Amino acid sequence: MRKGLIVLLAAVLVVAFALPVMADVSFFGSGRVIPTYYSNFDFNKNTADYPTTNEGGLISGEHIRGELRLGWKAGGDKWKIMMIAETDLIYNKNNVDRAVGTDGAAFGIERAELSYAFAPALELFTGWPISAVDIGTGGLLYGDDHPIIGFRGKFTDNIKYQLVYVSIQNTPTGATTLEPTVTNDWRVYFLKPEFSFGTAAMKGTLSPIVLFSDNRQRNAKITYYGLEGIGQFGMIKPSFEVIAADGEFRGATTVDIKSYAAFAGVELAVNKAFNPYVAVRYTKGDDNSGDNEAEGFVGVTDIGRFTPLMGMDGNILGEHLTTTAVGAFSFGSPLYSYAPERAGGGTGRIYGGISNGGNGNNPGSQIIAVGAKGNLEDFVKGLSYKAQAFYIRYDKTGNLVNLQTPGTSVDKYAGVTTDLQLMYAFSPNFSVNGIYSMFVPGDGIKDQLAITADDTFASLYTMNLVWTY
Repeated sequence: MRKGLIVLLAAVLVVAFALPVMADVSFFGSGRVIPTYYSNFDFNKNTADYPTTNEGGLISGEHIRGELRLGWKAGGDKWKIMMIAETDLIYNKNNVDRAVGTDGAAFGIERAELSYAFAPALELFTGWPISAVDIGTGGLLYGDDHPIIGFRGKFTDNIKYQLVYVSIQNTPTGATTLEPTVTNDWRVYFLKPEFSFGTAAMKGTLSPIVLFSDNRQRNAKITYYGLEGIGQFGMIKPSFEVIAADGEFRGATTVDIKSYAAFAGVELAVNKAFNPYVAVRYTKGDDNSGDNEAEGFVGVTDIGRFTPLMGMDGNILGEHLTTTAVGAFSFGSPLYSYAPERAGGGTGRIYGGISNGGNGNNPGSQIIAVGAKGNLEDFVKGLSYKAQAFYIRYDKTGNLVNLQTPGTSVDKYAGVTTDLQLMYAFSPNFSVNGIYSMFVPGDGIKDQLAITADDTFASLYTMNLVWTY
């Protein structure tokens, strides 16, 4: 009996020391159901629209998208783990039956972040969380959920930094293909220190940015230099960024990449019901696809759709505005982007952008934005809004083709977009927000339509039904 107890105690001790210290795990999640209608994304009411792509997959016209997430997290004094499983699909039988080969079968870890703080100034983190260098201002350069590994920390309360390696593409051509180890790879490295000053309602942050894009898939290497600033001075909230691109395409005939982009905006916190803003967003364009310079600005991933001032998750400029079956673009901005980085024609000068499709021949753009947002709970409890309008011009049009009057230049006026978003929270766990968004084409877009086109505005109606816990 005594021997049995001793053996049992020894076994318990072995198991206890062998197991890691258990931590509390908390679960969270969200469900977004998004009834949506796309209309005239090709700006031509004489023809039916071709399908386009959003987060749920290939779609056209009326559809319902579902974004369903289940997350869990744990942590201690120095370590943290967070993971979110997600499926994002278009409502139809094939998707939700989860048959092999359908969109519904694609369920996995959408977000993950693991970190360990060796010291306040040295925290290791990795996974594929949302990472960004400028999502807090114009979103011109990079913001996405690509796989990363890096360090971050703070030396003082006023000096912080990120040093990050981003693995965007690292897949061999095939298991039996002989190739250099870097073929088709795309790696990004960035350093972003942050210097804060002031307190309370008089404060600001300045952040230099250095990012190197080693894009072997497109045979390009680019170094981006930038500066980002965010401040609050009483009711005035300014923000800005400037980014310069300096690089080249590798190859027998060297083509230099020389471009720049900028953003500046100011918001006035008049009161909680009315916060107006004005902003300007600029990306340089290229007007000669035959010279030895690619001057059209392309970031790693333009993330304008999710920026705090001009952004709106679900507005028309941040969607895929396709015009043909092969994916030509009526303005040139792919999903999430506000810049016409896929316009301009040709494939030989692609050097970045979402899905690595942004072209150095692109025309660039100038966007002047005005808007306002606010919380209307003093009038209707749970109600808030955001409204904005963008005036859009091309920067250069030398690489665009005028189909209305062949042989003449395309006009620089691209058009106007307007967005209206209303949000109502029924409870802390359920809310509804609706967006009406339209893009009225200017002469610059009309010039590029077929001679048989009957131009009209593109529009989008969407409603977000959101459950969170």
